[in-house]
Amino acid sequence: MQDLPFWKAVLITLGVLVAAGSYFFVTSLFGLKNPWIAFVAVTVWSATGMKLDQAPGIFVGGAVGLLISWSIAEFPALFGDIAVIVPLIAIILAIACKIKDMLPLVCNFGLFAFLTIGTAPVLLEQDMHLIYLRDLAFGAACFWLLPWLVVRLRPDPAGPER
Repeated sequence: MQDLPFWKAVLITLGVLVAAGSYFFVTSLFGLKNPWIAFVAVTVWSATGMKLDQAPGIFVGGAVGLLISWSIAEFPALFGDIAVIVPLIAIILAIACKIKDMLPLVCNFGLFAFLTIGTAPVLLEQDMHLIYLRDLAFGAACFWLLPWLVVRLRPDPAGPER
């Protein structure tokens, strides 16, 4: 991309801004109030190389990170203070899996980025985890599943095999 002329980089940037604006418009039509959470996932994805095959891990890992942070906030209220051990064990297992490079679909940078976001005191107080999870799922549909379908359904540039 470094060999790309500057004017093309500007055009690509404008295209990204139009896509982002369109995403905000579509999310407002669906009544989603936190579309920025999907942009966090896209940012994490871009930091890891933005290959289409990496997207599932970022979105799935992000969802797991939000669920673990939700359990930190909710389990003690639902099951007593000792229940905080369940999400703590989940975090320990996630770190061990990341160290061993096991379960990369779940235990990845996305999980830890969203776990960090989800355990921010302001988020814990507002109890927004499940709302963010819903909005992240919508972002996954737009930024991962839709591009995946386009790539899968487009005609092969080499033409049909003989």
